[in-house]
Amino acid sequence: MEKQNFKSLYDFIDKAVKSRKYPESTASALRTALKLFEEELNEEERNSISEVKKNIGQISNSIFAKGKSNAGSLATYKSRVNKVINEYEKYGLDAAKMANWSPKIVTRTKKSQSTSGGAKEKAIIATDTNIFDDYHTFEFKGVKLLIPKTPETTEAIMDGELKNIKGELKDFSEKYCEGENSLEEDSEKEE
Repeated sequence: MEKQNFKSLYDFIDKAVKSRKYPESTASALRTALKLFEEELNEEERNSISEVKKNIGQISNSIFAKGKSNAGSLATYKSRVNKVINEYEKYGLDAAKMANWSPKIVTRTKKSQSTSGGAKEKAIIATDTNIFDDYHTFEFKGVKLLIPKTPETTEAIMDGELKNIKGELKDFSEKYCEGENSLEEDSEKEE
């Protein structure tokens, strides 16, 4: 069996487009995510998809630390890289599986006009992985705070060091953002 290197993911995307498994717009978004992550790969990761999969958290933290992407966009790119890797492993290695593969279809619908007069889109997203696994996530009305999960940040959060910041963000979101107010910490829900 030939070794699967990172470049194999690009080939998989091209095959998926040719066999009408991905529309070109999806393929383009996936290639962009791969390029962003490829710049941060070491030699071992370039030569092994399993190494990329194993180190995806550290790779995304490196991208974030270098300021190449904000947290929200990086979470989207990471999700796209994980999507390509998972689908490559399921369907890209076996021509019969590729032929019988029916990808999930993502539909987007328009919402009615908001009170501010601008049209907003509601996206219905089908994804197999939680893109925020590596982050403590705090959600407020229209505001999301992402903090990378490290032993230090987890301990600080448990010690209540974010109490003032959470209060400020809640006040800000109530004053400036639409929607209903929900303050939750995802990692607490999982425990």
